[in-house]
Amino acid sequence: MAKSTKSKAVKSSPKKSRAESSTIETKKTGRQRRKAATATTTTHEPQQPEASEDDELEEPATDTLTLKIPARVVWDKYPERTERLLDYLDAHPDVAIKLFGDSTQTAKLEGRSKMTAKSNKAAAYLQVADGIFSVDHNPGVRADFASNPNKYSKAVDNYITNT
Repeated sequence: MAKSTKSKAVKSSPKKSRAESSTIETKKTGRQRRKAATATTTTHEPQQPEASEDDELEEPATDTLTLKIPARVVWDKYPERTERLLDYLDAHPDVAIKLFGDSTQTAKLEGRSKMTAKSNKAAAYLQVADGIFSVDHNPGVRADFASNPNKYSKAVDNYITNT
């Protein structure tokens, strides 16, 4: 018998006090968040909001400067990255030929022999990513590129392929 992924609510009492806090699990992250209490209870003691473990994780305890590292590479908000991509491909025609190929007809018209790629495309995408992200204005992006160059290489591949 297969387990059901939906949990069933147990009905303990017909009405629940609005002052009681309950938790809701979000679909995307699986984390729980607290609902705020909106009504007062019968006791006259002032209520203080309870601190949860999630609150401590959201706010850093120290005042150190942390670099904001992006979870994914965004192209639409940063048109300068597309400009650097195009500038890099214009400045390095050998890399552009590796990525896009060389036609025999174009080579004949230009009076040269057809050029072929001597290495795989992954190396070319890594070269292009280096030309784009190693000089990015965001220090978090530069640091993340230095530690995860393949992530950015794949992002360049996806951007070129899907654009």
